[in-house]
Amino acid sequence: MRSRWFPALVIACIAFLGVAAYTGITGGATGLVSGLRSLAVPAQRAVTHTAVGIADTYNKYFNYDDLVAERDSLKKQVDELQQQLLKSEDAVSENESLREMLSLRKNSDEDFTYETAEVIAREMDDWSTTLTIDVGANGGIEVNDCVVTAGGLVGYVSDVQPYSATVTAMTDTETHVAAMISRTRELGVAEGDYQLMSDGKLRISYLPREADIVIGDQVITSGTGGIFPKGLIIGSVESVKTESDGMSSYAVIQPAVSLTDVRQVFIIVDGAHPEEEDGNE
Repeated sequence: MRSRWFPALVIACIAFLGVAAYTGITGGATGLVSGLRSLAVPAQRAVTHTAVGIADTYNKYFNYDDLVAERDSLKKQVDELQQQLLKSEDAVSENESLREMLSLRKNSDEDFTYETAEVIAREMDDWSTTLTIDVGANGGIEVNDCVVTAGGLVGYVSDVQPYSATVTAMTDTETHVAAMISRTRELGVAEGDYQLMSDGKLRISYLPREADIVIGDQVITSGTGGIFPKGLIIGSVESVKTESDGMSSYAVIQPAVSLTDVRQVFIIVDGAHPEEEDGNE
């Protein structure tokens, strides 16, 4: 089939070129010329498509190195921008930490030394409420150090490892803190409670039955007991109830610091430590 059609195709191409040259000279076009032009359209398209393909292949082959270089350059720029973003985030975090520390110093009657730490783990169930922080004995942390944020009291250090420490939270049943109602100076003990712990709350116990306490009253540390300095915010009164013996009252406290949200804490590293106490009162 190829040998039969090939001469005819050659003749048609020669005729087409001749007609094209003639019409280019005379500016006219007969019916025959128009017919030949119509027949030549598919061939023109095929030639054009092939030429474009050859050009694309050429560009891809000879420009490959340039494309690779451009890709590598863009990747380097992205890496640099990511590094800048991380540095900016670190700067923002550091500034926030400094602002919180300044707030702590401003609101405290004592000039404490603070160590900053990040919360790296949480254990919050019906039996205990603890946090793990990323600073330990090598950072000067000791058992019974007080742990706070700018918002208030978090808890105390109950266990120390070289590079981490466990913080027993205010809502844990192992915590007992000498406290008072800020407005009336009524004294009591802020402590964890099994029934309240799952709701993230605690109580202040041993209040006089006739104590003047209202919802919203602020509860702070009283400063007795040797671990927790005076005036740290524990939380606010949510409700007031009478003990089962009918002789005294207790108040349910909403902590000032949300343990599920806290990310950074401050440890008071030069506070007083009682010699024979186990982290309570």
